[in-house]
Amino acid sequence: MNDNTEPALLTREQLRIKLNERGYPLTASYFNKISLPSVNAGPPVAKWWGKRPLYRLNEALAWADSRCGSSPGKLTTQIPARVA
Repeated sequence: MNDNTEPALLTREQLRIKLNERGYPLTASYFNKISLPSVNAGPPVAKWWGKRPLYRLNEALAWADSRCGSSPGKLTTQIPARVA
């Protein structure tokens, strides 16, 4: 039941589309890759529906903005290196 006090929860694909609409050029494959628990570089998960992560748009927008750099090709937060 949504009493309009909490923002709607979005699936990863719904969130990616909303971020694209706001100018963040995320492809489905890249967004899925950085959102994997093993990489853990994606937006914060608000809740889980079974094994499906759900997100809040305002938190994801803050995450996307925090990844923007001041010069070409440089993200402020890099994807963590994989440990062998």
